[in-house]
Amino acid sequence: MKWIDLHIHSTFSDGTHDPASLIDLAARKGLAALALTDHDTVAGIPDFLNYAAERNFSVLSGIEISAWHGQESLHILGYGIDHNNPELLRVLEEIQRARHQRNLGILEKLAAMGIEISLASIESQENGQVGRPHIARELIRLGVVHDMHTAFVRYLRRGAAAYVESHRIHALDAVRLIAAAGGAPVLAHPAVMGGALEGLSTLLPQLRRAGLAGLEVYYPAHTRKQHLQLQQLAAEHQLIATGGTDFHDDPPGGIPLGGSSHGGRVPFSCFTELVEFLGGRPNSIAPGGEQQ
Repeated sequence: MKWIDLHIHSTFSDGTHDPASLIDLAARKGLAALALTDHDTVAGIPDFLNYAAERNFSVLSGIEISAWHGQESLHILGYGIDHNNPELLRVLEEIQRARHQRNLGILEKLAAMGIEISLASIESQENGQVGRPHIARELIRLGVVHDMHTAFVRYLRRGAAAYVESHRIHALDAVRLIAAAGGAPVLAHPAVMGGALEGLSTLLPQLRRAGLAGLEVYYPAHTRKQHLQLQQLAAEHQLIATGGTDFHDDPPGGIPLGGSSHGGRVPFSCFTELVEFLGGRPNSIAPGGEQQ
C-alpha cells in the first residue's frame, strides 16, 4: 500500500519545516505524494513545486482557507489551484492584512497583562505569515507557559484572555474562489468542527452546489465511527474522499508526517482521484514527476 499526506503546513504559515524539507521528509518516510496546504497563503507553492520537480516527487499545490458558515468556523482546502490567480491573490492579501491587525490586537491584550512581545521580532524570525502559533512559541520562549496547549488555553483560543476574533470569508465564497482558481475545494476535518457531524447533511448540499469536490475523511482526530460516517457521506454526496495529518511539527509536538499505524494514513487512491478530477490543470506534479 502506498501512503500520502494531503494536509500539511510549512514555514510559510505555521509549520516548522520549509517546503523542500517536507518533500525530503516524505521521501525518507516512503510516502508517495504530498499537498502543501498552508493557511491562507500560497507563498510556499513555487518552492514546493520546483523542488518536487527536481526530486521527481508527486505533489499537488494547495491551500487551507479559514472560513465561516452560520455559527460555525470551517476550513476549506483547495487542491491543484493556480497560485497566480489574480482574484485568489487579492482575497488572500485582504486576509493577510486582517491577520496582521489581529496579531496587533492580541499583543496589545498581552501587553495589558504585562507580557511584552514585539510583533517585529517575531516577523523577523519567519519567512511567511505570523499567527497565533508563532505568538504561542514566543510565550514559551519567554517562559510565560511551558507548551503550546497551555499558551492557547490561557491566552490565545476563543474565550481566552488575549483572544481576538479572526477575519474569515464565507465558506461558499471560499469554495467558489478555489474552484475559480482551477482547484478542487474540499471540506477539512469535518468531524472536529464546532457542530461535529450533525449539520453535515444540511451543509454538504450547499457547499456541493457552490462547487465542493471532496470531503476530508482520513484525519488523525476522527474516530473509527466518524471515519465510517464520513465515508458514507462522501459517497452519498458524490464527493472525493481525501485526507491528511494536518502536519505542523514532528513528534512529540505533533502528528508524524504521513500518519502512523494508529491513525492518519491516507491511501494513494485519494491523490489519483484528485488528479483525475483536476483533469490535468496546472500546478500538480503527477506520478512520474511530470508537471501537468
